Amino acid sequence: MSYEETNQWLAALEAKYPDKCKVQSIGNSYWGLDINAIYINTQQSKKIFVVANLNAREWAAMTSAIYIIHELVRNSNGYPDAANYQWIIIPIANPDGYDYTTTTNRFWRKNRAPQTVIDFGTDLNRNFDYMWDLVITDQDDDLQSETYRGPTAFSESESKAIGQFLQQNANSIVLYVDLQAFGEYLMTPWGYTRNPAPNADFLTSVAQAGSKAITDPTRVPRDAPFYLVGSAAEIMKEASGSSIDYCLSVGVKACIAMKLTSQGYEIYTSAIPLYGQQALAAVQAMAVKADGG
Repeated sequence: MSYEETNQWLAALEAKYPDKCKVQSIGNSYWGLDINAIYINTQQSKKIFVVANLNAREWAAMTSAIYIIHELVRNSNGYPDAANYQWIIIPIANPDGYDYTTTTNRFWRKNRAPQTVIDFGTDLNRNFDYMWDLVITDQDDDLQSETYRGPTAFSESESKAIGQFLQQNANSIVLYVDLQAFGEYLMTPWGYTRNPAPNADFLTSVAQAGSKAITDPTRVPRDAPFYLVGSAAEIMKEASGSSIDYCLSVGVKACIAMKLTSQGYEIYTSAIPLYGQQALAAVQAMAVKADGG
């Protein structure tokens, strides 16, 4: 779906199920597009915050977020544990970048904020204000690099909006999940260093609960892969300014990045429900674990 189609679908869902959900913008992109979030089970105080598509080309993250929304609103009776939490889900956190991948460059990663007259975009997952000033590679400061970190921390309206939401709701967020693609990983902080986070054992146990849930046939009917658990720095490479590192720094106890699929950035349409099932199973199980279950 395009950005506009996604928003139309969210609006239609809100109109049909006003007692179950509401749609609200948490901010705007550089070019003025709404960063829309859907709030589900608004009567609950404990929150699960799911952000998808910070990296524009990772469509499987967006489609999985849409699947989660569909199931929690239309088929809520099938997910009793989910009813104990308020879900805030942003299916397209990088509207300008996502729109660009649907019209011009399918593999664009960054947002579309101009840096010079010829250079565009900042990697939003390098722009959060925690250890942002730690330059790890030359690409961090290369305007033409797809992982350019931006001129300052929170220079980008998209990362700033998500960061503000995390900070303002840190005491009530049980779990934050950054949905990404691809790799079949469940990654914990830190991303900027291989040194363990203060609550590394707890974070690992939360991620492991998600990995286990994915292979549970009662949650994911089809054979599912094993999702590797580890810190982002260990599984990928050291990178500063990530959303999960910032999330942990402001006091959210459980902050996880989930990389979906082994197919790459382009996935078969027929596989969309499967990846959605994996994401929903993992997020729900991780929330219960993070909440003391």
